[in-house]
Amino acid sequence: MAREPPKLGSIETILASKLAEPPAKKLDDSHYQPRTQSYYEFNGSAWQAAPTAHSATSAATSTTGALTMRLITWNIDVLSDGAKPRMAGALEHLESLVLNMPSAQPIVIFLQEMGQTDLAQIQAAEWVQARFFLTDIDERSWDSPHYGTTTLVDRRFNIKKIFRVPWVTKFERDGLFIDIKGSKGQVVRLCNTHLESLASDPPVRPLQLAAAAKYLHADSVQAALLAGDLNAIQPFDRTLHTENRLKDAYLELGGKEDSEEGYTWGHQVPQWMKNKFGCSRMDKILYSGAVRVKTLERIGVGVKVAEDKRQEMRDIGCEEWVTDHYGLMGELQLDVSCLISEVGSARLPAGISRI
Repeated sequence: MAREPPKLGSIETILASKLAEPPAKKLDDSHYQPRTQSYYEFNGSAWQAAPTAHSATSAATSTTGALTMRLITWNIDVLSDGAKPRMAGALEHLESLVLNMPSAQPIVIFLQEMGQTDLAQIQAAEWVQARFFLTDIDERSWDSPHYGTTTLVDRRFNIKKIFRVPWVTKFERDGLFIDIKGSKGQVVRLCNTHLESLASDPPVRPLQLAAAAKYLHADSVQAALLAGDLNAIQPFDRTLHTENRLKDAYLELGGKEDSEEGYTWGHQVPQWMKNKFGCSRMDKILYSGAVRVKTLERIGVGVKVAEDKRQEMRDIGCEEWVTDHYGLMGELQLDVSCLISEVGSARLPAGISRI
């Protein structure tokens, strides 16, 4: 029997009230200016703000020419109950992926729909402490106190700066940008984003991706990657990447729209929801510049909470899935020299760097 739609919780209530609001309206231009933020590293006992001069002091390099990296993007669904066991399952899955990647490949992980308990669990994970910078340890850089995006950045990367750009939105969505610096001044710009949900009149996602593209195509940027939950549910979403001079990793590798292999949403939801909305390719990796996509695969397929937590999830009327989205993992070649520092590499424990 199809399960009825769940009762609204606190975050759901807030988002439901926003649905009743008029369409998003553009605010004064000053609202959409970039907002620089700190990022954090684990010092052995606590997370602390990373020194702003980190990239400038990491002059020595261990790689030249093209660099292959892994980019993971995943929406962990802030609306469902059972946040802690779901995030624990997500982190276990991500750890297994990270531990099975070649040690020479740096990793970046984009996460969307993070709540405050999610951030706490991320910070407590030893594999995260050992290997990554965090862009967020609390909600201070989010426009919403309830949910937002966060990114885990391989500690071998030379981070030049991190900034957020608010979008035209009624759901407090933005772009989280990370600039990685090459030895010759080149910049690889990464953008973690969660575009506007559902349909609206007039459409908002075209405005949001166009705003992001302006930063991805900046003169100083040699290679750019944008990924996340792009909520691509309407016909116009299929051409937004080409309209903004971006390539879609899935399509570039020969993927086809409306195919089972491409869907990232619709299989891990209650049956009533699948009946109503069907399946879609909401999550994407887009890119431009000196980037070549080598492989792309879905992650999180069939991943559930721990066995001993499943009855607990059923008791509160929840599905056992970690999240309603599949994530994506791309292997990408960046034709930018000297992105990784020996200083940064030395920060990784020996057991981690020799996976």
